[in-house]
Amino acid sequence: MEKEEIIKRELFNIINELKSNQNLDTYLANESIANIARELEETARQLDTMSPEEVMLRIRRDYFEAVSSTALLSPGIATVIEDSKDKIYLARYEGNIGDETQTLVSKDTRFDYASITKLFTVLEALKLNQDGLFDINQIIAEINRSPYKTLNITVADILRFKYELSTIGRIDDPSITTAQFYRRLLRPKIGKNAYTYSDIPYIIVKTLMPNSRKFFTDYYDELGLLSVGYDISGQITGGYDFEAVADEKARLMQRLAIQPGHAGLFGTADDLIKVFDALNNGFLSEESLKLLLSPGTEERYTPKYDNEGKEIGLKPINRGMGVYIEHPEGLKVGEVIPGLSKKAFSITGFTGGYASYDLINGLSSVILANPLTIEATAAKVLVNKVPNDNRYLLSKEGVPFKAGTTIVSNYTDRKKNINIYDENGIHLENRAYTNILNSLKIQQLYTLLKLRLTKRVALALATSDVLKQHIEEEYSGGKKFTK
Repeated sequence: MEKEEIIKRELFNIINELKSNQNLDTYLANESIANIARELEETARQLDTMSPEEVMLRIRRDYFEAVSSTALLSPGIATVIEDSKDKIYLARYEGNIGDETQTLVSKDTRFDYASITKLFTVLEALKLNQDGLFDINQIIAEINRSPYKTLNITVADILRFKYELSTIGRIDDPSITTAQFYRRLLRPKIGKNAYTYSDIPYIIVKTLMPNSRKFFTDYYDELGLLSVGYDISGQITGGYDFEAVADEKARLMQRLAIQPGHAGLFGTADDLIKVFDALNNGFLSEESLKLLLSPGTEERYTPKYDNEGKEIGLKPINRGMGVYIEHPEGLKVGEVIPGLSKKAFSITGFTGGYASYDLINGLSSVILANPLTIEATAAKVLVNKVPNDNRYLLSKEGVPFKAGTTIVSNYTDRKKNINIYDENGIHLENRAYTNILNSLKIQQLYTLLKLRLTKRVALALATSDVLKQHIEEEYSGGKKFTK
């Protein structure tokens, strides 16, 4: 078969795989497939005139530049992308961990996962449920020794944020005692706004699971996640002492010797890839995965109410159990990139963390950024100039920032913000830190698919030895589990 025919065949196969694995019932999904096709067609043209090795190096270089551009927003960043179908793994580390030593971020750097912790809590709950050790369909008030006597709703439903929960007093007040913390937590109120994201359900579920500390350690040791834990030993970003955890409720709970389920975990970028490998390899059953990705309703929108209980519109239902799931409005209302399969989900963290998993297409990507700490802000304001090649760092309108643009990153009112100034020092805009990462998230997907096409063409041309040198050397594939 001629080279040109091989390239066309492999391009056709990849596009058809993507089409067959998703619901093409929205404009966004169709548009996304068209965008992916255009990106892959450019790679196909390169393969027609260059060797797979040359194309591979170009794809890697472009991706590394995209990561370097995004690293301007944070002192340190770690990214990993993986294609488990075609055994492709690519990692990139930029910047430093943010302390006086200026230690560079590496494969072993542990980041504050923040709300990505919720993924670990829900996986633990689903695994215990699957093993017959904890019934997530049980009414919370009826669970043996449950202190939450007013919650006549199921564990599964609060994991899906199906009910709005609030406490009778703040549980992030650093002056309260353990007894006061529990008194405020034990009688949560159920509000009218259904499917409202909150930390409270995950704090509650973590306290209900039997021997939660033991099972957490057992399960995640079994997965090889030896760096994931609540301790701050080893090389960590963002802090120097016990206050390294950014989330205030998690900090308070750790001071009170309570293991939080909503935030507080530290781990590496590679650990999150290992989670994806485990889900691909049978750590959870198909039924458990279905529960993870189900919001518990066929509806995609629910009424939204103001403080007086008056209906003021609709809000999207975009989460399964803790995680973002695919939604017709795409990245506008969630974190799942259009074009992925029906079994794709994402999870984010306040500190700038992001993980995306596609269980059908075999694609995963992770971004972990160094948030510093709120306490360190005064001494840790980051200022960077946008370089000449800045096509990956986009403004709100999707236009690349001009060379010379200044990016100032710091905490303001307990949120990490990006202030942007033009080359003359005139303030242009203030951005939420997490919003500006979207261009890199899409770039990660494109990079994986370009690498997939290049590798398949190389294999068909019997030049796979080149690929082994540049990609497969770090791919592990993860441990196999019995479902």
